[in-house]
Amino acid sequence: MQYQKDEVRNRIIEEALKEFNEKGYGGTSIRSIAKKSNTSVGNIYKYFKSKENLHENIIGSIYDRFVDYIKQFDKVELNDKAEIIFYQLVDEIMGIFNKNSVEISILLNQSKGSKYENCKSIFADFVTRIVTEKMQYELSLKGKRLRDNFIISLVSQSLLESIAIIVKERSDGAEVRRLILNLIDIFYTDIINKLDIEDIK
Repeated sequence: MQYQKDEVRNRIIEEALKEFNEKGYGGTSIRSIAKKSNTSVGNIYKYFKSKENLHENIIGSIYDRFVDYIKQFDKVELNDKAEIIFYQLVDEIMGIFNKNSVEISILLNQSKGSKYENCKSIFADFVTRIVTEKMQYELSLKGKRLRDNFIISLVSQSLLESIAIIVKERSDGAEVRRLILNLIDIFYTDIINKLDIEDIK
């Protein structure tokens, strides 16, 4: 019966989520997931071709959603209305944290050895680029420019490391969302006045 198949598959995914979150990609074994989901190793392979395929099934769609939002940020034209669009996109991203904080914790903290192990750096580079472009636009309106974006890069890396800690230590989606929004406010409010800038010659 289809119902039984769905039930087994969902049980496998539920136990795999716990295993990946506790032991990381490298430390998780199909044998352990089979035991905890009351099924056999052979039966798991009927649903998922490999540990990588199981991990991809749990994490892949979350990563893809982040990448989709990154592409949307890239399409935003920098002007006086850009900030409103940025905040709308950030709010949509926060919705992912609200519903999938465990999956995001695995993605950011427990993906070493998988194809997602560098995702934290990828996301930090993206945040650095977006904030840099926004600062350059705002400074150009004042006849100034950014000497370099080193401080922005440091802040963005710190933000991603902090988000990784939040999703590891807190499981309530609403609390995760609130903490991340507070962090963004702490890190980026008035950052323009802390940057190394110069007059446009």
